[in-house]
Amino acid sequence: MQDNISPATIYSASNPRQAGLFPDSQHDELWIADIKACQPGGACRLFKNVMFVESQGAVYLYGLEHEDGRPREVKPVQADSQQLFVNFVREQNDALLTMIGLLAPVFDGSEYACQARVTAAYMIRREHLRFLAVGYRNRDGDYVREKFEDPDDWLENARAIVPFDTLEVEES
Repeated sequence: MQDNISPATIYSASNPRQAGLFPDSQHDELWIADIKACQPGGACRLFKNVMFVESQGAVYLYGLEHEDGRPREVKPVQADSQQLFVNFVREQNDALLTMIGLLAPVFDGSEYACQARVTAAYMIRREHLRFLAVGYRNRDGDYVREKFEDPDDWLENARAIVPFDTLEVEES
C-alpha cells in the first residue's frame, strides 16, 4: 500500500537579495531568496539561498534553463544546492501529477505547476517583474522552456499564501 503523502504545493519566499550580475550579459541579474515549501495543512521545509535569474522583466528559477537543472555559472557548492532544490520542485510536481492521475491533462500548467508556484512566490516580492519562465518536460517528453507574459493567475494564488515569516518550519 502506497503512503498518501501530499506533495508540497504551497511556496512562500523571503525578501529577495541581489547576489550579483552575470558578466556576459548586461540584462541578467542573479537574486537569492529563502523558500518555504509546504504540504497543504502539513509540514514546511526551508530552503536557503535559492537562486533566481531576473532579465528584462522576466524571472526564472536558476538552473531550469538546463534540462538537468544545474546552473553553470556559479561555484560547484552553490550549483549543487540549487540543483537539489530544482530537483525537489520537479519531484513535487511529479508527485502532484501522480496524485491528479488521468485528469492532469485537463489542468492548464499541470506539467510545471510547482515551478510556476515557487517562481510566482518570488515574483510577488519583486513587483516590477512581469513575466514568469519555466523549464519542464512536456507530455510528449520534450524539454521545453517557456515564458508566460500573463502570469496573473499564478501571482494571484501566490498572494493568497500565508506570508513567509508566519509559515512554521518543522525541525528535523
